Amino acid sequence: MPESFDLTVRGGTLVSGQGLRPATVGVRDGRIAALLPPDEGAIAAQEIDATGLHILPGIIDPHVHTRHPGVPEREDFASGTRAAAAGGITTLLEMPISKVPSSSRNGVRRRLAAMQPAAYIDFGLYGGAGEQNVEAIAEQADAGVVAFKTFLQPPPPARLDEFSGLWCTDRDALPGVMREVAATGLRHAFHCEDATMYAGLQRQLEQAGRTDGLAHAESRPPLVEETSVKTMLALAAETNAALHIVHLSSPRSAAMVVDARARGLNVTAETCPPYLFLTEDALALYAGFAKCNPPLRKAADVAALWRFVQNGTIDVVGTDHSPFTAEEKSRGFENIFLAPSGLCGLEILLPLMLTAASDHRLTLPQVARLLSERAAEVFGLAGKGRLAPGADADLTLVDLGAEWTFDHRSALTKSRANMQAFDGMRLRGRVVSTFVRGARVFHEGEITGIAGHGRFVSRARDLRICAEDLRILRR
Repeated sequence: MPESFDLTVRGGTLVSGQGLRPATVGVRDGRIAALLPPDEGAIAAQEIDATGLHILPGIIDPHVHTRHPGVPEREDFASGTRAAAAGGITTLLEMPISKVPSSSRNGVRRRLAAMQPAAYIDFGLYGGAGEQNVEAIAEQADAGVVAFKTFLQPPPPARLDEFSGLWCTDRDALPGVMREVAATGLRHAFHCEDATMYAGLQRQLEQAGRTDGLAHAESRPPLVEETSVKTMLALAAETNAALHIVHLSSPRSAAMVVDARARGLNVTAETCPPYLFLTEDALALYAGFAKCNPPLRKAADVAALWRFVQNGTIDVVGTDHSPFTAEEKSRGFENIFLAPSGLCGLEILLPLMLTAASDHRLTLPQVARLLSERAAEVFGLAGKGRLAPGADADLTLVDLGAEWTFDHRSALTKSRANMQAFDGMRLRGRVVSTFVRGARVFHEGEITGIAGHGRFVSRARDLRICAEDLRILRR
């Protein structure tokens, strides 16, 4: 007698890091129960016809700033997770910056209580590790964070409350912070730019009357990143840290990662779509709407960075989704240094990478590794990132033949204007449906899920919200 399932997805081609194969996905109780030959019969309460589509393991974005609860006109967690679902993302990892920063046990719990009822997809939280809260690092791990983040730069003066416990500018204190994180067994992410160097270069440019868009790139040349990466690799060797370098933009930084791994260091690296699909020329056109840190690079650097994506040096690609209002970003047309840094990308990450596959810069298995499988491995997300029996039924169905032109006005993020540097790009590959634990949350341009379906993903607790946090959520 045929097996019985809650849901079957038939007719599609599965994409994993190992290759492509036709199969029927059988889902039971929110998990993949079986991968059946396409001609094998099955009984299902619901059957989805995926003929002509490719099925990827649900996309994991390891670097997101919705900053919820924070400034809702920029983004809230409902709008952010809806945008993620539209981009085929089934799990996001939220950075600790917030009006309620997750830099203590209480901060983690308060953010969780604010975020889970609004979540359309699953999510994890980074903890904050700074010189101000060393004693709170272990308790954040106990509260369920999946990794830690440290800024090596001082926060913007107007946003001190959002960055509480998240930065360490004292080089004498930094090894102690890193050892405390290493003791938790979790990965330690760093924003690598040398603050002294870029502050001095910016002053020189401003004194020379340079406040145009390209001045931002000139104030933070690749050396600013590379100097910081070199320092962090040396400290990782000293402290036994599991180092994660976020938004890596320089090919020379990537080469240092290769060398560090050869020396036995536990180091992983992430890059972001702006460093692969835009160049510094966008700063001249879009000013603040193309401003991010590190800044966009020259075309030669972009081409060289792609080689490190292709050879596996870069482990994951995340969006560094950073919402700001159009008014805030437009200040860059007057003076680039007045605009906040950061672009949005939840809805364009996967289409861009599918386009790269169409252009033969990547294979589809490499896309699955970069956007799903490797992120689950790096951050210890049990049940995520795999098309395999027992894994969560997180599925992203895509039409590889769909050709379309990106227009930021169609995006679901509240900060859609902050995606306009991608306007006019011809893309090949479109998200058709997104399933989170067997529930379809996005289909054919429409959100079909409900707020609150998303769950807190915790490495420490095997994807379950502990009883104490459930009590908090129900208050």
